[in-house]
Amino acid sequence: MPNLAGDFFRSIVTPTVDEFLANPLDIRRGRLAAIVLYHMADYWHVECCVGGQTLSKLHKELADKCPDFRLIRDVADASKHAKLLLQHKTLPRSLSSSDQVTIPEGLFTAPFGTGVFAEAAEITVELNDGTKESLIQAINSTLGMWDSILAAR
Repeated sequence: MPNLAGDFFRSIVTPTVDEFLANPLDIRRGRLAAIVLYHMADYWHVECCVGGQTLSKLHKELADKCPDFRLIRDVADASKHAKLLLQHKTLPRSLSSSDQVTIPEGLFTAPFGTGVFAEAAEITVELNDGTKESLIQAINSTLGMWDSILAAR
């Protein structure tokens, strides 16, 4: 059987994540990185879970292994659907809308006292509970999870 997951990881996931990491303030590239990292589960499921595990169970296992996978899933789904239903059978959603993925305005374009210098700017995801998570952190940890899964086979 061909190595579909490994090929997708090398030819699509890694270059897409690298493009984002080279431009970490580009929300479009960040969303695309989240989408391809999430779609890795589809490739892995087709290749390694034939006849047994459901995709939902695989998502739960991946989130247990790497909690940031859940955030990646939600960013990817919100980017596709704009709004998300919070009910989910195995993994509750942590965000409900694509507009929760943001970057703070620059120092000279934001209202006084709210802008940041470019060095301090970072794409964040505001969760439904009001906390903020780093998209770059979630992307890096999920990329590391997939790298270790593929290396172990």
